[in-house]
Amino acid sequence: MSLKDHFIGQHLSNAIADKGHASLVTCGGSSPLPIFASLANYALDWSKVSITLVDDRMVPAHHPDSNDRLIREQLLTGTAQEAQYISLYQDPKAVAALPRPFDVMLLGIGTDGHFASLFPDMIDDEQAFGLNARPEIIRTGVKGSPAHARISMNLAMILQSRAIFILAIDPAKQQVIEQAANDSASGDLAIPVAHLLKQQVTHTQLITDLNL
Repeated sequence: MSLKDHFIGQHLSNAIADKGHASLVTCGGSSPLPIFASLANYALDWSKVSITLVDDRMVPAHHPDSNDRLIREQLLTGTAQEAQYISLYQDPKAVAALPRPFDVMLLGIGTDGHFASLFPDMIDDEQAFGLNARPEIIRTGVKGSPAHARISMNLAMILQSRAIFILAIDPAKQQVIEQAANDSASGDLAIPVAHLLKQQVTHTQLITDLNL
């Protein structure tokens, strides 16, 4: 999928045309950086776009491990700096109040199959993974690498999206997706991302090649 015909930009443009505003919920980390670089100067009315994070580490906004900092430095540049950015860590109530469904949800995955800050040891947590759970923002203990306490949308809130894009550019993460798909088909949902692949609430699309 070529970024010159930017799939996220097109979705946002269509949403603005349809209803006058658009929302983008994104992951942090290294996976979306090429997307941020190309999206930052995409030609649309960014003043009508709300941007937030699906999860963050609970560290100050200036901390090197902060996804908040990553978004401000890597995405909110160029024309995209006109967007309304709402910090998940600083103002979760404002994020929870955003109109839903979200227009675009961009998710990365870890080599353990986690997405957002929903990790394998949380699989049995109905609040985190239940399809019928109340859509909400949850806090976790110290998890992941780098190891920090985290804040995250739960699966029920994530699924309140018109389109979910799952980034798996790295071959190791593509193997995780393949394993999760096999597990999902057999009914085994021990890998977190298998819950995304199996659900039928909303559309998901796997992105394995950005064709930069």
